[in-house]
Amino acid sequence: MTALTDELRGFVLTLPSVPFLEALLLVHGTPDQIWTAEALAQRLYLQSVCRADAIVQELAERGFCACTAAGQLVYSPRDARLHGLVLQLAGVYHQKLVEITGLVHR
Repeated sequence: MTALTDELRGFVLTLPSVPFLEALLLVHGTPDQIWTAEALAQRLYLQSVCRADAIVQELAERGFCACTAAGQLVYSPRDARLHGLVLQLAGVYHQKLVEITGLVHR
């Protein structure tokens, strides 16, 4: 089982919520897909499209994604370091689900 590095643990601690984390991993896993807030809400079982829209905006503001003029989202990290952290996170998330979500809830 892969260990959570200190760098990755620190990165996870900066994530604002589990839905944000799951949205990040979803868009990372589908880099060629353009996402709407509605599609994210449906895929993540969020009851509020407004909540999904806030996640879309925050993903863009934090440099994980780019927004189109129509407010759609595509995975496009601002730099290689950020992409590397997301890649590491995606690689260990299912093995360390409880530990990672516990860090997000702190």
